[in-house]
Order: sequence, then structure tokens, then C-alpha cells
Amino acid sequence: MRVSNKLTSLIIYSLTLVVLLIILLYVQPIMLIESILQLGFWGMFVLSISLISLYFVDMIVRTYRWKLLLLAQGVDLNFTKLFLPTISALMINLFTIARAGEAVRMYSLKRNYNTKYSDTFSSIVIEQVLSIIGLLIVVTGTLFLLGNSLTSLNDSKIIQQLIIFLFVFSFAGLIILAALLIFPDIGNTLIDFFPSFISERLQSVYNSFQNGLHDLRLKPNLLISGIITSASIWIIEGIMLYVIAFTVFPAHEGYLNVIDLPWVIAASCAGNITFIIPILPGAMGEYEAVVAIILYGTPNYPGSGAVSIALIDRFAKTIMLGLLGSYASLKLGGMEIFRIKKKFSSDESEIGNNRKKMN
Repeated sequence: MRVSNKLTSLIIYSLTLVVLLIILLYVQPIMLIESILQLGFWGMFVLSISLISLYFVDMIVRTYRWKLLLLAQGVDLNFTKLFLPTISALMINLFTIARAGEAVRMYSLKRNYNTKYSDTFSSIVIEQVLSIIGLLIVVTGTLFLLGNSLTSLNDSKIIQQLIIFLFVFSFAGLIILAALLIFPDIGNTLIDFFPSFISERLQSVYNSFQNGLHDLRLKPNLLISGIITSASIWIIEGIMLYVIAFTVFPAHEGYLNVIDLPWVIAASCAGNITFIIPILPGAMGEYEAVVAIILYGTPNYPGSGAVSIALIDRFAKTIMLGLLGSYASLKLGGMEIFRIKKKFSSDESEIGNNRKKMN
């Protein structure tokens, strides 16, 4: 890694840690722990089992989506062969910039099943695009449901304005993605506006996206299934956040808690956008900040309660993913996976060059 890249990474990590520290100081960890302890042994046990079950289902759905996208590339592998690479990649993505954990998936399939890097890379790029499409669909749907229910809440003007903004943003995002799917040359034109050192990388990714999309168009059932599974992932994660909100910080008297379900799911989707952005190291602090800002506008979770919900959700997911991801990484080759990034970078450059020759 060049000095400039190291400096950029150091700055990004420092800023995200500062954001996380500010959030922790605002919440006051002792008060947060006291709120959790008030649940009692059985309350914490039920909450833990619920979160573990939901997140395990989340990982299963993610793996199944990847299996579908690989199948579109002509790679037919059993679900069990994809589960460990998926979990390992998710864990590494928590602590690295530019989603370096994806290299584990590419290298693991290449080493164990001799798959082509280009096929795996295309499936991963398509997966990220479908994640965005699924997220925007869920956000649009939940905010549409919220539009009618918020009229019964007091002081909801700010919330309604935020809903309109998110709804328009999500709907516009879907239109832009649809335009790129129908008219691929638009993407090439937009990429040309970037500097060469950025456009080359974007072009490689975009070409992989178009090649993967071409295969999916020949199998529309896989494309539809990929979008459905992507939307399901964000709904599951939203339900996890709702379980925490409902359990640790129950609704204030006079408000129907069921109104919060679509609102909390929308907050979860907004927060997960920070995980999709590849320059953030696991979105440390940014996820909590976004979720807290959204929940802060609801009458049931004002002040530090909104931040506490996001922190508990992040902490629970990190612990579960850390344990399962560590096991998966050890099973895949232990310390070897941490030496993959250098090899992946050179292979990715080769993929980009091959894409250019093909075009």
C-alpha cells in the first residue's frame, strides 16, 4: 500500500472512531447497561435468542442470494460450500475499508472449486446492486405505510418532511437504477466524467456488472429471486432493530407501538446504506448515527434512547458475526485469508484489463 493510501486509510479510521466515541459518550454506557439489566435474566435470554435466530436467518438468506447469482454465471455450488465464505467476508468487512472481505469469497471459490475470478467478481458486484435495489424498495414501501399513520402523531411535521425526502430519494434511486439497466451506455458516459485513476476502476466494476446482468436477463427468475432475497435481508435486519426497540425501550403510553415497525425498518435501511459505501471501515459510528437521527424524530424513542437502540443492535451483530466469522475464517485457512488482499488487488487489475480487451 502506498503512503498516500495509508494516510487516507488512517484518516478514515480516525474519523469513524471519533464519531463512535462521541456517540458512546452521549449515550452514557452505564445508563445503557442499567436499561438492559432491568430486563432481568429471562428478558435478556429471550432477547438474545431472538436476535441470534434472526441474524442467523439473515446470513442464510445472504448465502442463498449469492448461490442464485453464481448460478446465473454458470457456477453451481452447494449452499454449504458458500456459507463459510459469506460469513468470513462479512466479518472482515466490519474492520476493513473498500469491502476487502469480498476477496475471501473470490479466493476461497478459486482455491477450493477452481471457479473463475471474473464469475465470482461479477456475482459480488451484482449482489451489491441488488442490495441497493432491495433496500430502496423496502424504504419506499415502509415510508409509504408511514405516511398515513403519522397523521395521528403529535408534532409530526419534521417527521413528515423527512419521510417525503427519503421517499423521493428512494424513488429517484430506483428510477436511476432502472435507467442503467435499460440503457447501459449511460453508465459509461457518467464514468468518463471521473479522473482516469477512478474511472478505470469504476469501468472494471461496471463491465462486470453489465456482464453479470446479461446472464441474469437470460434467467429472469433468478433476477426476481435475487431482488426478493435482497429486500428480505433488510426487512429481517429492520425486525432485529424493532425487537430491541420494543423490548428495551417500550412505547410511551398513548402511542401504538405497531406504528413504529415500518419506521424502525426504514431507520435500519437508512443506517445500512453506510455499510454499502465501500470507503467506510464497517461504518463504525456512522450506522448508529444515521439510525439514531431517524429514530430521534419518533415520539417513542427520543434522546439517548434512539442512539441506545442502534448501539445494542450493532453490538449484538458484531458479537455474533465476530464469533461465527472467526470460526469460518479459521475453517477456510486461518491466517492465510489475511494475506489475500495483495493477491486480490493484482487479480482485480488483471480482470479489469481483460474486460477492456473484451470490449
